[in-house]
Amino acid sequence: MNQVLLDDRSRTILLETINDFVATAEPVGSRTLSKKLSKRLSPATIRNVMADLEELGYLYQPHTSAGRVPTDRGYRYFVNQILQAQKLQPVAPLVSSPQPYSDSETLEEVLGSACSLLSQNSHQTGLVMTLGFWNLSLKHIEFMRIEGKRVLAVFISEMGVVKKKVVRLKEEVPQDNLTALAAYLNEEFAGDSLNSIQAELRRRMQTEKEHHDQLMKKANELWSKMFADGEEDGELLIEGVAHMLDQPEFSADLENMKKLMKTVEEKNKLIKLLDLCMKQNGLSIIIGEENAEEEMQAGSLIAQSYRLDDQNIGTLAIFGPKRMDYQKIIGIVNSTANNVSQILSSKRYKGA
Repeated sequence: MNQVLLDDRSRTILLETINDFVATAEPVGSRTLSKKLSKRLSPATIRNVMADLEELGYLYQPHTSAGRVPTDRGYRYFVNQILQAQKLQPVAPLVSSPQPYSDSETLEEVLGSACSLLSQNSHQTGLVMTLGFWNLSLKHIEFMRIEGKRVLAVFISEMGVVKKKVVRLKEEVPQDNLTALAAYLNEEFAGDSLNSIQAELRRRMQTEKEHHDQLMKKANELWSKMFADGEEDGELLIEGVAHMLDQPEFSADLENMKKLMKTVEEKNKLIKLLDLCMKQNGLSIIIGEENAEEEMQAGSLIAQSYRLDDQNIGTLAIFGPKRMDYQKIIGIVNSTANNVSQILSSKRYKGA
């Protein structure tokens, strides 16, 4: 949204209007503001400024006799002011509780705890997109012949995540050959992500010498059957959906509530949205109609990626009403993302 340069008085009145509306959920009148502003202004002066802000698209008046309410443009201006202030003087994390994670927690439990903390600390809906298997790195892989053409494949990631899968090959393969295939993959690709291994196997299939063809074909066949494209996408954890019912703007609008609940239940749209956020560097804040998904335009989403080795591997977020405490929730999201990233980097997790 294009922002208009506001003078100090207009900016102060706009920000105070939004602060008051966030706190009360009630339209803000000029008389209310005149009592709260440190620099005394008459209600008439404030009304004139509010009228100007309404013309500029930052405020609107629900009813002729009512006070003003922020628009999406107004919230965006408000958030930009918060972000600018934080760049000039970083805000300390608002979640200063002791480390909420245990050394014994698995990766799944760490992400589940993060989702719960997002919801509990914000009293909004917490979202965590778990990293898909394609973002994990290989620590060890084994292949064990079961019977006939069936093989048990066991993958262990560097983060302790274990995946077991029985695959059926085109022809029987002796155990000695399977052991050799696993040794080849472990020696060549330990520490590499599944994405990069997949790409490298395909490249080598096209360039390796003839005497390696059979080895490469079997390695590629086993790998492809264990990690079929599209089967290992990240999942979405959700906590605190009931908090939506506590928000007056949601509970008073049953139609919007139904749309939001449907989006949460389907999850696919949320996963796509969080995946887009993961591709951004830094914080993502999507307010109202900035969201391409019409069902979510009644609220705002604040998202941040969690990282491993300087790579974004998943996203966590808080979704709530546009009338949310942005500064507090930005702090919660940042703190939680940093905590999760530190946990992953320190490898203080154990396999499932």
